[in-house]
Amino acid sequence: MVIFGFDLYNTKVPMHTETLQQFYERTKQPMPAELASQANVSHFNVKQRTCLNRMTPYNRRDYYKICLIIGQGMHVADGRETPIEGAGIIFSNPGVPSSYHAVSESQTGFYCLFNDTFLLNSVRQEVRYRSALFNPAIQAVIPLTTADQERFRQLFGEMESLLSGTYTYRLDMIRSVLQMIILEGIRLQGPVVSENTNDRLISRFFGLLNQQFPVDSPENPLRLLTPAAYADQLSIHVNHLNNVLKKSTGKTTREIIHERIVEEAKTLLLNTDWDAAQIAYTLGFEYPSHFNKYFKQNTQTTPLLFREQLRHAN
Repeated sequence: MVIFGFDLYNTKVPMHTETLQQFYERTKQPMPAELASQANVSHFNVKQRTCLNRMTPYNRRDYYKICLIIGQGMHVADGRETPIEGAGIIFSNPGVPSSYHAVSESQTGFYCLFNDTFLLNSVRQEVRYRSALFNPAIQAVIPLTTADQERFRQLFGEMESLLSGTYTYRLDMIRSVLQMIILEGIRLQGPVVSENTNDRLISRFFGLLNQQFPVDSPENPLRLLTPAAYADQLSIHVNHLNNVLKKSTGKTTREIIHERIVEEAKTLLLNTDWDAAQIAYTLGFEYPSHFNKYFKQNTQTTPLLFREQLRHAN
């Protein structure tokens, strides 16, 4: 596809991944203080969309973004074009390269953006599987009726009002409203297309995964740590489990398990006084050094630095 002489799909050009800091620089908005001074800090923002008549860069992002579009435009994701006529909501998966080109001069609505650290385990894995925000196999754009528009306007407006307030637990309330937006999107998009037997297997897998969490005591460490362990519990071959999950979620069994362990590690670091060794043992690591290396590979920071930064921010 070529827009204004620029080839969106030129594979010779390395695909750029935009960071939150680069987003604020590109849109000429003030840099939030926490992003300017710290790494891996929790971040959320919501804004009203103003008149827009240009194309956003076609790239990946290291953050999540949900846009309520009121106006005409073209959404491009991973080589697929989806027109928006009148109104639609876009759930942008960070790993999927995408762009939005506003067609009509009048563009309103809202957008919100946030990172994994902000979510902090608030969205269950089976919900992630069914949402385009996390599952690249699902269509990112959902057309909206007038009633749907109003519903999403109210939800975005509620988040905007909460964010500008001073209530101590406003971010927790925002997470709840954000979940409502994600769930509304799942409701409107309809069921995920899959074979019944595969759908039941996926539900059983996530049910088994959820049974392992939350971890409530160092005396009760995780028991199921590998794809093979889950496959044994489900009485299927590990390759079959992996193929079904990969086809439906875009992620391997190991990736899903690792994501859940990292999310639980973040929750324990923020909400408990357990030391790194206790958390490491509870999450199935034989040595704290292995846990430190694993956590840093997945978050680009150490467990103790993550705890210090997040508690300071809160």
